[in-house]
Amino acid sequence: MRRYILLIMAMLPRVAHAEIPAINNLFKSASKQRHVEHTSIGSFMLGMASTFSEKEVSEVFEMLDNIEMIECTNVEYAPTLLSRTLSIVESLGAQHLGSNDDGTDISDLYCIYSGDNITELIIIVKGHNGNLDIVCMSGNIPEHRLADIAKIKQ
Repeated sequence: MRRYILLIMAMLPRVAHAEIPAINNLFKSASKQRHVEHTSIGSFMLGMASTFSEKEVSEVFEMLDNIEMIECTNVEYAPTLLSRTLSIVESLGAQHLGSNDDGTDISDLYCIYSGDNITELIIIVKGHNGNLDIVCMSGNIPEHRLADIAKIKQ
């Protein structure tokens, strides 16, 4: 999934909009480190992406209001970034939905709910090589549509 999001983010201009201010502040300060890149996409740019995407992917973008992403290839800084992110995730009361190890990366999924829908989806991808990617998606995502978000990488 992160590769597809990276591709979209590379094509879209940056938009400053934070649904979780603590995450946005952390990402902004972390991006001052070497080999750490922060990208933010707001609702306008997600709407544009939705317009030019295949129907299945377009429906996923329509559920989202904001995406914050950080890519950290600085293996010395990655543990600090991970620790700070997990501290914020814990303080927000995010629920850990599960982990997946595909042999290259370990992905952890955290969610914040409002009623039956997910309002914040936080994906932490820890590479076996020491790299770290974190994606925070804000919106109104029905839990049964999580599989649709996973499909956008294909």
